[in-house]
Amino acid sequence: MKSSEKRILHVLSQQPGKTGSGVFLQAIVRQAALKSYTQRVVVGMPSALPHPEISGLSVDSIFQVRFDTPELPFPVAGMSDIMPYVSTRFSTFSQEMLSRYLKSFQRALQLAVEDFTPDIIHTHHLWLVTALVRRMFPEIPVVTTCHGTEFRQLGRAPHLIPHVLPDCSRVHAAMALHPYQFTQIRDIYGIPAHRIHVIGAGYREDIFCRADDEECDGTLPIKLQVAYAGKISRPKGVPWLIEALSHVVIPDGCRLVAKFAGSTGDADAVDMSCAVHRPDCQIEFVGALSQEALADVLRASQVFVLPSFFEGLPLVVLEALACGCRVVVTDLPGLDTWLPPALEENGFVERVPMPRLIRTDEPVTADLPEFVKNLSAAVSRQLERSHRRASEGNTCVASCVQALGWRSIFEKIENVYRDAI
Repeated sequence: MKSSEKRILHVLSQQPGKTGSGVFLQAIVRQAALKSYTQRVVVGMPSALPHPEISGLSVDSIFQVRFDTPELPFPVAGMSDIMPYVSTRFSTFSQEMLSRYLKSFQRALQLAVEDFTPDIIHTHHLWLVTALVRRMFPEIPVVTTCHGTEFRQLGRAPHLIPHVLPDCSRVHAAMALHPYQFTQIRDIYGIPAHRIHVIGAGYREDIFCRADDEECDGTLPIKLQVAYAGKISRPKGVPWLIEALSHVVIPDGCRLVAKFAGSTGDADAVDMSCAVHRPDCQIEFVGALSQEALADVLRASQVFVLPSFFEGLPLVVLEALACGCRVVVTDLPGLDTWLPPALEENGFVERVPMPRLIRTDEPVTADLPEFVKNLSAAVSRQLERSHRRASEGNTCVASCVQALGWRSIFEKIENVYRDAI
């Protein structure tokens, strides 16, 4: 069957483009459109927002489940407890909320399938909606991308497990972001190993790239810039990055600007009134950015820092590397099986040991001083390396990240589609 004859229905229970899974959805829809697949999408949206825009799809190709409505009277339910927009936590779901949630998605899915008759359904997250899809359409192949957040939800909303595990275990194929996640899917969901595929995730090569006219003469700019992108929250490690900036070694005669891109979206997020009290360091919270605007911030930065305690697969690390940043990142599970070793061997990526964690993403208080110390030292080293080595090794970075673009990732997804169909 040719790609132009295949009909793919994509399903995401959240907003497209706002989280890692939403960016993933947009990227694969775009890649599939380039190969002339016929596509439709089901997504979750707040009632107050306009119709979502997904590249390559017309308005009537997007089926929406609207939250904050009489039928679904609560905000969009998020796969993370802290989302970049107002959301509902699955841990708070009552039986009535669950019933309304499933009925709303059932209606949208039924309309989409009757209108479109897909050859395959590609869902995101091994969670409630994927289980619903598998129950509703046993005759249609269902493949699912696991983003990692479902493992947290299994622990935080255990009352929903009976509505998740039995049907998610019967998907035709599960796609993991890295080998560590492969093991989790196999052991927790009981999906046979031959139905789990390590696919990874990619970045937009056309957006995240070094400036065409970039030249480096090996001198250190007067203004150095460190960037962070993600939710402004405790699980992302933001308070301790801010604290670490108070101790970063800044070269003589220079000043440091730290730009934090992202929104809080939650009352439990970081108090942004906190600041670094030193005259040579300035913090700027720039809010949620488009991918194009984020790429501009990364291109202007020497170092990107991701101090997170939990991630599925941090695509922003690839995006930062592609834009020319050196990276400091916590030693997240599965990171060493995903990032090419040459990036760390050549000093472009430095991993910082994580503190011990309570549950999934709450650090042990006694470990935090050492974590802040290690984070500060790593950022200091990367700033120094950006000066001392100038543009040396850029070819290494380019060759390492090239194979991790969305075009390569979608080729792997296509193979899963073919096997399932």
